[in-house]
Amino acid sequence: MESNNLFHYFLKYLFLGLGIILSITSILSWFFPELFWINGEKMEQNIVTTLFFGKIGIICFPLFIAIKDKFVIVKLGGQNVTIKNGENERKINWMEVESLSLIQFVYPPLYKLKVKGDEKVYWFNTENEFIKASGFVKDLSDMGDLIQKKKRELGI
Repeated sequence: MESNNLFHYFLKYLFLGLGIILSITSILSWFFPELFWINGEKMEQNIVTTLFFGKIGIICFPLFIAIKDKFVIVKLGGQNVTIKNGENERKINWMEVESLSLIQFVYPPLYKLKVKGDEKVYWFNTENEFIKASGFVKDLSDMGDLIQKKKRELGI
């Protein structure tokens, strides 16, 4: 079982996309305010709106840089866990997993994986099969079932 590639790339590049869109919106709202409509009326040139979109867009870029290397594609097997980060691939035994937990309030289900002896924390997603209630997530995918089974067996 392997992480869903579509959701992997979507989550990995989300802040980059938001940063680009908000930065472009900021620039366009200053030079071409007539392109934007608010409550049925054309927007006027406003420094507050421009700075608001610009600041949020600029904040998204360092967030992207900070978290982009945390997202990996994970392949789970009976005895091994394969972690793929770009071209790098690392195979570890289930016994080397220090912690594995579901990150709440993120859809589709996103897991946090920590390997013994490694300071880095990896994030990976499963398939888009989940139940959410009040923001909390319950993973219903086959990969989620395997994770829960291994966590019980190994006491992770």
